[in-house]
Amino acid sequence: AHVEAQGDYARLHTDEGSHLVRIPLSTLEERWAARGFVRIHRRHLVALARIDELRLESGTTTVRVGSAELQVSRRHARELRDLLMRHATG
Repeated sequence: AHVEAQGDYARLHTDEGSHLVRIPLSTLEERWAARGFVRIHRRHLVALARIDELRLESGTTTVRVGSAELQVSRRHARELRDLLMRHATG
């Protein structure tokens, strides 16, 4: 449901656990865009469909994906909100 950059690797976080793969986040971003994964931060990709909550507090945007709370960078916040609105209205 979300992916975290760890150097030259990426850690995939799923319902079953986490897995470390030797693929850069930028490569996964390109490959998985069509599957609904979006960049929310230089270190994070998330599946739009798995975002449970979007929160904006004192200028900081965060998303909750299951039990994980991830910060959204200012650079990606507006695009993410737009994508979520389009996704919700389907």
